[in-house]
Amino acid sequence: MSEDIVDLVFPLHGEAVALDYADLLCRAIEARLPWLADEPAAGVHPLAGVSPGDRSLYLTRRAKLALRLPARRAESAKALQGTRLDVGGVIEVGKASERPLSKITTLYSSFVTLGVEQEDEFMAACAAHFKAAGIPVELVCGKARVAHGQHGTWRGYSLMLFGLSMENSLRVQQEGLGGERKRGCGIFIPHKSVAPVSE
Repeated sequence: MSEDIVDLVFPLHGEAVALDYADLLCRAIEARLPWLADEPAAGVHPLAGVSPGDRSLYLTRRAKLALRLPARRAESAKALQGTRLDVGGVIEVGKASERPLSKITTLYSSFVTLGVEQEDEFMAACAAHFKAAGIPVELVCGKARVAHGQHGTWRGYSLMLFGLSMENSLRVQQEGLGGERKRGCGIFIPHKSVAPVSE
């Protein structure tokens, strides 16, 4: 991917959202940024929070809404500033700041979906993708994931990548992996140690 990609990060104010919030969040953002649906390079990071096991995700004090976008879209995306989004709970969006992609070479995605359900098939599909892309990498599969939305269900796993070069780390962050990027899937962030991927 030749164009510059950045993360646009908004502070959030709110207490809780639906535990299975990804589709609600995607549709709430697209209602305010209609171009997002047709922007293949765009993604929406998962929200940080905790759940005691009920149907809510309780946001931390430092909770952020982060969009991974082509740099040319960042100014337009700032239209989210000051808006209120209903995601099974109302969240208020603060003032955005831009953040460059990380140069760390160990990466993590909390949810990668490739259209297969079994772990061995998932790992084979990941390995085939990176081999075809010419990206040497070691893979560690984590927890099984499932999410539901207006138009169906998607399944996958968390995934850690290590042994990347800096160039390939940036490339993976730019390109992502698999589907549903606007619902928090396949977006890689820096991970500072090669530890078991249990979450």
